[in-house]
Amino acid sequence: MESPKFSNQIKCRKRKKRKVTHKSSSQPPTAITTISRTTSVWDQNPSPELPTGWQIENVPYAQVWKDTMSETSLVRFFMTESVAANQTIPQVDLITAFCPDNTLEVLESGAGIPPDNVCLLDDRTNDGKVSIGRRHLEPLNAHQLYLELRKEVGNFSIKLHPAGNGAQALQLNADRRLLFITDLNRWTMMAIISTASIHQARALRDIFYRHLAFTGFIGAAIPPAGFPTFRLAFDLPFYALRTTLAHDPPRDLRARGDQSTLRKVLDLSFLSRRSVGSLHPTYIHNLCEAQISVLVTGSDSWRWVAYCFVDTYYEHIDKRESVEEYCEEHETDTDSHATFRPDPLAAGKRDANMPVLTPREYFLIVLESRLQQVKDEWHVLVVYLKDKIAGYISTCPITMQTPSSPSPIDAPTVAESHSWAVRTRTLLRKFTQNLKAIINQLESLQTDQTFTSVTGPFSRRLPAILASTKQLAIFLQDLENLCQDCNVYIDSPTDKPQLSFRLNDDGNRDGKIQTRVAGFSETTNFVLLYVLTPITLAANTLSMQEKVIQPLLKLNGASFIILVLAFTVFIWLVVGVLRNWEHIKKGLGRFRKPANSDDLESVEQ
Repeated sequence: MESPKFSNQIKCRKRKKRKVTHKSSSQPPTAITTISRTTSVWDQNPSPELPTGWQIENVPYAQVWKDTMSETSLVRFFMTESVAANQTIPQVDLITAFCPDNTLEVLESGAGIPPDNVCLLDDRTNDGKVSIGRRHLEPLNAHQLYLELRKEVGNFSIKLHPAGNGAQALQLNADRRLLFITDLNRWTMMAIISTASIHQARALRDIFYRHLAFTGFIGAAIPPAGFPTFRLAFDLPFYALRTTLAHDPPRDLRARGDQSTLRKVLDLSFLSRRSVGSLHPTYIHNLCEAQISVLVTGSDSWRWVAYCFVDTYYEHIDKRESVEEYCEEHETDTDSHATFRPDPLAAGKRDANMPVLTPREYFLIVLESRLQQVKDEWHVLVVYLKDKIAGYISTCPITMQTPSSPSPIDAPTVAESHSWAVRTRTLLRKFTQNLKAIINQLESLQTDQTFTSVTGPFSRRLPAILASTKQLAIFLQDLENLCQDCNVYIDSPTDKPQLSFRLNDDGNRDGKIQTRVAGFSETTNFVLLYVLTPITLAANTLSMQEKVIQPLLKLNGASFIILVLAFTVFIWLVVGVLRNWEHIKKGLGRFRKPANSDDLESVEQ
């Protein structure tokens, strides 16, 4: 069973019980107007009025693909804005291989689509004060998500008031949309690609690529001109340590274009030293790649959409983060009858019934919550690595001063230890590179005015994020120290002979053996060429019939010896000429040069 020391369960914080209230208003419908861009997108006052041109949000980018009658696939067109659709671009090729051309056709039919519920869609109105859900929240599979996303996000000819009967509620605008997806696959990706608007498409391209490529990023972008859409995004790749039965390790069922799994799982059994003849372990530790990607994008502070893609494949089905859990988990106060519904993007640490309506503040909340999850995973991994590496080095048989220790020249033991150290060091370097990149991006938030200008209660989120960043920096230092321990184990001089020295000694011994083998081969060749060959030639010559060659010698022992000596001298001469042919050519050249000079003198006379 899994040791409690390396437990992979991360307990949720106790959630507070809140009372949900909805306000109503009797303001009349308002006409569409243009929103001023003279101030920061974050400083504009909320308004129910819709900006000119915002009706395009009801037009999916796939419609542009159809209108242009492009010969390229929808996915490639979506990823390249059609300008370079026929070019080979690694980022585009990764997405198109993951989400092939026939995905849309199958998704539209609904046949053959996995029935698993992997999505949550939370649409709400937003006037800066009041937010009402557009639809009943329920888990969705990929086909159901596609059908929901095809619906118009709102009636932009006029702003309808959310209060009223059920008929009016059907026309509520999705001013603020949250989309949560576990284990993003080609079906859910295609559901987004085929329904996303033009403005969302530009923001989705990068996050799709980073999520598939296992690449980190944290930052904000606000286009300065045109019809601006802000983008707040973070991608947190990490490694999850999970203990499973040896015959049933975690496996990501999502495949890349080359049929390899999207996320890799590594068996860490090699980190533990096994005694000779020991049985294979029943339980093993698995290192699982995983990533959390979040994108918040929109036109202003009250009309925006948030996407969240979370890998969960590495968890046991009973512990896995699921959309059903977020829909079914409710806490009720018997006195006030208040309910609590966990927000999936914030890892269930906030009440989705009390939504945060401003995008920057919500982004920081989600980043803080998910960063805490990633930090906990790094903590578990670092503690495990420190324990295993220290245990392996301290119990190295060739460095332990015990009567049963192998000889310092035990080549198999030395080679095994050296291979372990090199493999472990390579793994540690991968960890440090990954963690260092994330830390650098998190630290850049301190100087990003998009986040440093947040005021009010949410201003505390950034210091909390930076506190988690400092803890990650401690883990990074631990990983670098472990990498240095592996270097010392291999190379650094101490009072005990090191692995490199012993491997060099093994190499010297192997070299001596090869030298002896080469000497033996040279002796064998000498005997064959200078002893056996003359004897063989002499015997063959004397055995020829008289009609083939006239016998010059009598068929007796003396003739045989004479022929052997003659062939021996001939072979020596041939071998000598071949070995010294370059010197012979130089000598002939010097001999012929004076003769040629005499000929020239006679011609001149």
